[in-house]
Amino acid sequence: MPADVLRAALVGIDGSGKSTVLRLLTGARAGRRGDRAALSCLRAHENPDGPLHGLSRHLESLSRDADRLGAPELKLAVLYLQMCTFAVTERFFVGEMGARVVLSERHPVVDGLAYLPMYRDAIGRVTGPDRPARLRGHLASLDPADVAAALAWCERLGRRLGGAPDLTTVAAGLVRLADLPAAERPAALAARLGVCLPDVVIHLDVDVAEARRRVRERGKPAELHESHDLLSRIRDGYDSALTSLETVRVHRVRADTASPAELAAEIDRLITE
Repeated sequence: MPADVLRAALVGIDGSGKSTVLRLLTGARAGRRGDRAALSCLRAHENPDGPLHGLSRHLESLSRDADRLGAPELKLAVLYLQMCTFAVTERFFVGEMGARVVLSERHPVVDGLAYLPMYRDAIGRVTGPDRPARLRGHLASLDPADVAAALAWCERLGRRLGGAPDLTTVAAGLVRLADLPAAERPAALAARLGVCLPDVVIHLDVDVAEARRRVRERGKPAELHESHDLLSRIRDGYDSALTSLETVRVHRVRADTASPAELAAEIDRLITE
């Protein structure tokens, strides 16, 4: 990737305002300059003119199924596959679209570090000798087109990793990264996901009660992690994750005491200084 590309990530718990602020940051001014790309880390189909839209929609469908089934191991496996789309999308917008500032809603490494401890404990509570068989049973009950797309993506990832990820075991491998020393986790996760660390991270911090209110107003089914206790834990996870990113410039911004326009103006200043 060219050395003059600035990679900035907006992170924070659900309801912190990442999507709204990102749209404001890449509005009319960015369109005239043509140097900014706003990317969803997990949902490539939300990136206009980007690649992997069909795959992304299949993975989003599997993610919703994991929430419906209450299956944390399937949820983490799909989350991993979603995060692996980010490197492809970022390379496309820099190499093909000429972006010199890449703004992302979430980041695979930062969010992976924040979420892995929660998933480690959730998966541990449902562990047992029948766990792989139970996960295979979940997969057999889902839309075959969604599962086929996920398996094909695993095969493609295998060309980089030297072996295709197994949907029934990839989650267990990921949660083991949470047991590494804190200083080693970012590089290990970046290597697993095939991404670079961001240059700048803006943490949109918000009170959990306010975040849950905003999430409920969306009128969508809740995800597995959107309870008060789990959002609180993820919020703490971001603090730990950002402390471990020794080479990354980190800014913490209160996101529940300012309007989206005010937040966008502040973040624009931070990334253009």
